[in-house]
Amino acid sequence: MATIDTTAEIASPHSDWLDKLDRWCARTGDRINPILVKETRQSLKSRQFVVTFSMILFAALAWTIAGSLSMMPQIYTTPSAPRMMIGYYAVLALPMLMVVPIAAYRSLEAEIDDGTLELLSITALSPWQIVLGKLGSASLQMLLYFVTLFPCLAYAYSLRGVDLPTTLLIVASLGVAGLLLTVVGLFFAPTARGRSGRVSALLALIFLLVLAEYAMGAMVFGMIFYGNPLSQSELLFYVVASTAVAFSLGHLMLTSTAAQLTPETENRSTAVRLSLLAFTTVCVSTIALAVLVLRSSGLPIYFFGMFVIAGVWTFCGALMVGERSTITPRIRRELPSSFLGRLVLTWLTPGPTTGLVFTIIVLSILTVMQQASLSWISRSGIARGIYSSQLRRFFGQPALLFVAYLISFLVIVRLLMYVIRLRNNPRVELGLAALVVVALMAALIPYSMQLHYNDYQPLTYDPKWQMTNWAFTMASALERRLPPNIISNVVGAAVGLGTIAILAAWKTTRPRRTATPERVLQELEKKPQGLSEQSAS
Repeated sequence: MATIDTTAEIASPHSDWLDKLDRWCARTGDRINPILVKETRQSLKSRQFVVTFSMILFAALAWTIAGSLSMMPQIYTTPSAPRMMIGYYAVLALPMLMVVPIAAYRSLEAEIDDGTLELLSITALSPWQIVLGKLGSASLQMLLYFVTLFPCLAYAYSLRGVDLPTTLLIVASLGVAGLLLTVVGLFFAPTARGRSGRVSALLALIFLLVLAEYAMGAMVFGMIFYGNPLSQSELLFYVVASTAVAFSLGHLMLTSTAAQLTPETENRSTAVRLSLLAFTTVCVSTIALAVLVLRSSGLPIYFFGMFVIAGVWTFCGALMVGERSTITPRIRRELPSSFLGRLVLTWLTPGPTTGLVFTIIVLSILTVMQQASLSWISRSGIARGIYSSQLRRFFGQPALLFVAYLISFLVIVRLLMYVIRLRNNPRVELGLAALVVVALMAALIPYSMQLHYNDYQPLTYDPKWQMTNWAFTMASALERRLPPNIISNVVGAAVGLGTIAILAAWKTTRPRRTATPERVLQELEKKPQGLSEQSAS
């Protein structure tokens, strides 16, 4: 009996660990499995998957026979892998980069169009579970395509001419690109409203997929026929950086998709703003590592990254300014209550005012970091040759002017949206349209007035007329013909408008949180018990 007790005592920690793992798997399955199983069954039984899978099998078999026979008898003596690998890549890339993303878009768009998404919204499934279920189903289809073509890729590799790291890099790049494009397809689905909106969204998605197909094909073609020109450190940087950027961008688009599927009574903004901050952090870290690790070879990444960050924050800032200002009781129960929490976290809560302040703060921090990095790059001697002159030309005065004009225009758009929402309830996309209109008017009105005053003769930059003309001002800055006091005036005006906007928004940091009703607390306490009972059954 003593021996039996000792054995039980020794085995108990192991069984406890297994029990915890089993309970965790049960909870995870309850959260993911319902929508994932439903989508997987529908997708694997659909005509699209059956036709695509059959065509892949036929194309792989046909290329194996035709490609091998076309290289006879040199296939036994000379490296023949590049030609075969290109054919197998073409067979695999078409469903991975085109068919699966379009199928994911159509699946979620059909749920919205048929009204079944409204039925799912009244169940225990959250929008994140619905989106992840669609993504998981698409990932399973891509995995099946990979498994189908794996023997063919192994056969091509055995013919010599393409090394194993290049083959693995091609497969990994294709998988990451396929997942990211699937996320793009899911992101486009909720944006379509009406027949014309669905057609426009589908055409835009197809255009992006064709561009991605072309870019991936060019990269793979170069790697197969010309080899990998990168060193080990450069290759490691590009792999880590591209994976991190793709993951953060995919998370941002998935968060935005889930927010569009979330009812208006709930908090849609906080998760999107946090994901936007994470994506910006990843981009800034990638740019910094590119300059530190690659030195002068990383400056093109610096250029491209700055344009990406500027475009993302212009687009997202206009959407945040166009949000609704209504705060429902459910959202009020989630607002920060402490003084420090209200001071720091209020700008992550829904609303156009908090969105404007959030954008102003982030843009100001990014501008300081960009100007500091520009000064450091100039002093360190990393920028040489053409980069030395282009760096200051594009990211010195023009960068300051861009941020200053953007902040000023966002403040004006906030005022316009406030007036519009007094009698209407438009979508947040109107904020982006309003920003475009404000920017066009700010450029066209002073230019046309000075042009008429000058009898339609060629114009030179005149600060009295063109102070608000961002296009003329930035073009003059690029040509280095801008008067020295113009930048200080434009930046000073932006600082003044931003300060006024922040001071006007300060009242949003006052206590606004409401207590959670007792009935809601009781329902929240009963919900985990119901889930555990369902798991046990």
